[in-house]
Amino acid sequence: MPLDGAILGEGIYQPSEAARLIGVKAQDVLRWTRGTAQIQPIWKAHYQFIDDTTEISFADLVELRVVRSLRSKGISLQAIRFAVDLAQSAFGIDRPLSSVAFKNDGREILMDAIEKDGQLVSLSKNRPTQKVFKQIISQSVSGLEYDGKTLQRWRPTIARHVVIDPQRAFGTPVIDKVGISTKVIFREWERFKNYKTVSQIYEVDETLVKDAVQYEDKLNHFSGLNSGQGSF
Repeated sequence: MPLDGAILGEGIYQPSEAARLIGVKAQDVLRWTRGTAQIQPIWKAHYQFIDDTTEISFADLVELRVVRSLRSKGISLQAIRFAVDLAQSAFGIDRPLSSVAFKNDGREILMDAIEKDGQLVSLSKNRPTQKVFKQIISQSVSGLEYDGKTLQRWRPTIARHVVIDPQRAFGTPVIDKVGISTKVIFREWERFKNYKTVSQIYEVDETLVKDAVQYEDKLNHFSGLNSGQGSF
C-alpha cells in the first residue's frame, strides 16, 4: 500500500493487530469491516477503496472497539447496523460509532433502536432500558479525545502513559511522553527482563517502561482469551 494522503495521519492496522488492541478475533475485524459473501459490513472501512487490502484506519479501530463492547452485551450486528444506517440517513453523521455526535446528538433514538435487538421499531425516548445502553456507550468511548467533533486519539484505560494517535507512528501505541513504541519497549524487556536496563537503553524513566510493558502484557493476555470482555 503506498504511503499517500489516504494513509498519513489516518493510522493503519492489520486485522490481527487491530484485534489485539481491542480484544477480539481477527475474523471479527474482517467480518465487521469487510463483510462476507452472505452479509454486508457494518460500515465501509476507510481503506476499502484500495484493492486487495484488509488494513483499517484509526477511526475504524475505534468503531470496532464500540462494536466489541455492544456485542459483549448481547446487542446483535443487525441492531448495530441499523443504528449506523439511521445515524447516517437521519442525522447526517458519517461515522457515528467514532463520532462525538453519537454520544451527544440523538443518542436516545439510536439507543432505543439498538436495544430492541431485531425489532427495531420504537423510537421512544422514555423507555427505562435506555439507561443501561447509555452506560454501555460510556464504557465504549472512555479514553477517547476529540478536537471539537474530530476524533484525535485514544488513551487506553489499562495504561497511564500510553497513547494511540494516528498522527504518531501511524497509530502504533507509544509512550506519550517520548513517542517510543510500546512493542519496542516490550521486546527489549523480554530480552533483559529488567526494567532498569531497558530504561537506561532508551534513556526514559523506569515508570514509563513498566507502564509500556504492562500494557503490552495485558494486550497479549486479552488476545489469548479472545473474549472481547476486557476494559481497554
